[in-house]
Amino acid sequence: MRKLSWQAVAHGADTVRFFQMKQSLGGCERFHGAVIAHDGTEESRVFKETAALGEELDRIGRRIMGSRIESRVAIMFDWQSYWSLEGCVGPTTGFNYPNEVHRFYRALWRRNVPVDMIASTTPLARLSQYDLAIAPALITVLPGVAETLEAYVADGGTFITGYMAGIHDEHDLVVPGGYPGKLRRLMGVWVEEIDALAPGETIEVHGGTVDAKGEIVASIIHREGAERLAMYGGDEFYAGHSALTVNAYGKGKAYFVGTPLDETGMSAFMAPIIKELDLKSLDTPEDVSLSVRYGDGGTRYAFLINNSAADKRLCLSELNGGTELLTGTVINDLIELKPYGVDVIALR
Repeated sequence: MRKLSWQAVAHGADTVRFFQMKQSLGGCERFHGAVIAHDGTEESRVFKETAALGEELDRIGRRIMGSRIESRVAIMFDWQSYWSLEGCVGPTTGFNYPNEVHRFYRALWRRNVPVDMIASTTPLARLSQYDLAIAPALITVLPGVAETLEAYVADGGTFITGYMAGIHDEHDLVVPGGYPGKLRRLMGVWVEEIDALAPGETIEVHGGTVDAKGEIVASIIHREGAERLAMYGGDEFYAGHSALTVNAYGKGKAYFVGTPLDETGMSAFMAPIIKELDLKSLDTPEDVSLSVRYGDGGTRYAFLINNSAADKRLCLSELNGGTELLTGTVINDLIELKPYGVDVIALR
């Protein structure tokens, strides 16, 4: 509970709130968790842990309130695409929209790259604030979205989408003329068909730095101006077809991912993009996350969170050290995190 609460603060929250304060005596939620349970005591584990968290937040909260996350990457979480994919009978029951959002997000989170979640209808003026925009499985393209994305990339933005994208309009009807519909010109590809893989089945993807496996679905891609980055292997009828492509569009680039890549493959695909865009990427040990909030006057607060049950040690000399606010300890480079531990560091 403490770790997750501080994780929310690390990602930009200024308050932590609980539902519910006092456990109800009746109704369907009578056994819903609460800070004060039916016994009414302040001696319970839940009350004591909540109070301890409150004391920590009260001690340093005013100092960090108002500071902000500075993200150069945005992921489009599109509710219409979520609903549309849930309502489709096919191409496979194994497709889950939130999992596909996680698939792309995980490669950025693992490198501690800050990300904003935005709507697909975000206006161009705001979208242009990001160097990279990602739209996982954007099956529904609402009016004006394709035009906004074209303008964003033409002006120098980098855009990533792929499998299942651009197929439906705002009425949840298929856009005739070939996939990915209104995104076809921007992506520089025509998806002839989509193969549904059996549960547990994978297909090889090879090319450049990517040596991966795809799963769930595989787009059979014809390039219409896009450059091939990787191709399908194996012995399926589409072996040798493009699996990953990039299309130069104006001053920017549009990447098309033909199949859901495994974690290793997605990481390898994203790595050169992160490097090319010079995104703020910092390596930490497995299961340790790092977020930085920026305040007025150049102040910075680093939140290090151990998401595992093991002790973690790390050296972050590139942050130039600082003071751990919860303990007052001066940090130079070596940091030790207890299981599910949290460090909040006012950086020099």
